[in-house]
Amino acid sequence: AEAKTGVFWDVKECPIPTGLDPDSIFRNIKSALAKKGYYGELTIMPYCDKNQFPDGPDDFESAGMKLVPEDEARRYKTMSRELCSWFCFDRGDDEFTNLMVISGDNMDFLSTLQMFKQRDPVNILLAQPENAPRWCPKCRRPLENLVAESGEWFWESLAAGGDSIAKTKCEELLGNTDYS
Repeated sequence: AEAKTGVFWDVKECPIPTGLDPDSIFRNIKSALAKKGYYGELTIMPYCDKNQFPDGPDDFESAGMKLVPEDEARRYKTMSRELCSWFCFDRGDDEFTNLMVISGDNMDFLSTLQMFKQRDPVNILLAQPENAPRWCPKCRRPLENLVAESGEWFWESLAAGGDSIAKTKCEELLGNTDYS
């Protein structure tokens, strides 16, 4: 599919892995998405503490990313606000139909993602660090219902261009509990 993909990346919670840089991460995310059939234009918006990268946004901008520098206290709030702003007001002709959130805890965005899914057909893709806290299956179930088929990655794998977590792997990690 040639649909556009918007990526909202919390750099503090999902930092750049050793040996990688913004350019390689951009290429690797594009490759990982292409493996799943997402071939359209890719826009990555990294959110980070202004002081985390004292040399400024040059590395991100030269990689084709739109860096959103923010202080620690406002990073999450800004990311949430811009997710809503993009979805509700700014899409116009540049409508993304694939939305990826890269964050340490994607449950923080559950209500926002549910709103998106209810208003419009949008594929929701997620990435979290492999060591992120795992939620109980019943708590996590609403989030899993929002995620596109094979649309969840461990951050470390996504950053390296790796494969998504298969649904069976998710069930294995969560204890393969019956949800009915």
